[in-house]
Amino acid sequence: MSNVNTGGSNNLGDDPLALAALYRAGLNLKWHNKSEAARRLTSAGLRVRRDQIQQALAASALPTEVLALFSDVGMVRETARRLVQAKNENGVSELVRRAALIDPTGKSRTEILAHLSGADRAIDFRDTYKKDSPLALYGRYVEGLRLNTWASMREASEVMGIAHSRLVSAAAVAELPRDLTSVLPATCLTFEMGQALADLIAVRGGEAVRKEALAVKRLGRQLSPQGLLARLMGLDDSQFLAKVRRAPERHGRPGGIFVELHLDASDVDSKSRLETLIACLNVEFGKRLATANNAASDADSIAVPREDPLRPYLAEQEQRLNMPVPLSRLSAPPHLSGATGSNRGAGKSPLGVHDDRSALEHWLSAYENPATKCRYQNEVERLMLWAIIAKGKPLSSIDVADANEYINKFAVDPRPRSVWVMKGQGSRDVPTWRPFRGPLSDESRRKALERLRKCFDDLVSLEYLVANPFQTVKVVSVSKSSGKVDILN
Repeated sequence: MSNVNTGGSNNLGDDPLALAALYRAGLNLKWHNKSEAARRLTSAGLRVRRDQIQQALAASALPTEVLALFSDVGMVRETARRLVQAKNENGVSELVRRAALIDPTGKSRTEILAHLSGADRAIDFRDTYKKDSPLALYGRYVEGLRLNTWASMREASEVMGIAHSRLVSAAAVAELPRDLTSVLPATCLTFEMGQALADLIAVRGGEAVRKEALAVKRLGRQLSPQGLLARLMGLDDSQFLAKVRRAPERHGRPGGIFVELHLDASDVDSKSRLETLIACLNVEFGKRLATANNAASDADSIAVPREDPLRPYLAEQEQRLNMPVPLSRLSAPPHLSGATGSNRGAGKSPLGVHDDRSALEHWLSAYENPATKCRYQNEVERLMLWAIIAKGKPLSSIDVADANEYINKFAVDPRPRSVWVMKGQGSRDVPTWRPFRGPLSDESRRKALERLRKCFDDLVSLEYLVANPFQTVKVVSVSKSSGKVDILN
């Protein structure tokens, strides 16, 4: 009887579930029927009638799906009477069907009872579904299928009064790997987070994201949704955090949307790159707003193609964003990170190696001599930046044709020079750093090829890569005076 919810009543007759439990506990011990139980309980000062016991027993026999709705708000005598009446009028199966279609959270006893008894015609309970979490909404959909409340997702969305796309999104979240969803607190698995996780899996691959999720679990601390997403992307959430925030509605007007960025102040490139990014956003969204306004006023006019005066400026700003940065500060977008490169091996990579940057850092860590490590870092750094910026592909996706182009064309004359060639001297910490000091001579390209072959051979041995695209590449020297082509190696 300790689990019986009395609903705060001092009169046992006002709590049908408690009364039913008490009657069954004393049956054949203190009384043999309902009339005798009513007399003995009344003589004890509990004021219980036979019909109350009968009603309480009928209510307590209802399916658990129905009774569970009242676990927080409790049940009183009138509740039991109305429930029994609804069961007699509509049948038990209909009562269970209605129970599956309501979320009791935040609802009063009267609202729940009105829904179950069919007296809720003036109340729109469909708002319940609009506030459901993805997993709760999908759970209701599955339960509706089981009870034959609907036969398809589209029919379910019509009954629930929600967009079909919302139910589809809920299903997508429910189908996320358990290794991911178990990392998130239940309150964090929103539609937005679920969609972000699905997109991340599509870009990085399920196995790569699963490894990151397991690493997050081993941290032993709870991350914010944005911090968790950064970790799953392979970023340290303590170094960078970006999130979108919507202000609350005021005076009937929707609140604005804000982007919050938390950057490492010690990164010398942060301010200049952020200013460039903001310039691009101003152009992009300003152009969209102008287009929308012009479309509204020019709907009946003949469209005449016009040159966009902002295009050269936008192209210049985007080019600034693509300036090379040292390997230690490189943060490639997911599709260029190499997590799903076309030359990636199927074997298990070393711990912490999940993309091209981490693979190169792992490889470089084996060299203890600073001068040797610096020479190798120069070569792999140049190649990775060229692959991302010039070719638009991750390092782990370059093929033999790319390798040959890099050694025998690009390295001969890195262009544009403003992007690739350093003016004067400077360390990797200055914003004007560039990976090249000028064109590479034949001998320099030969040494570069040897170092890159060594790097890719080792990455193949680690099973990070499948093949070495530099294996068959030869350094080609073109004599400027005679035009003669020589194969140096």
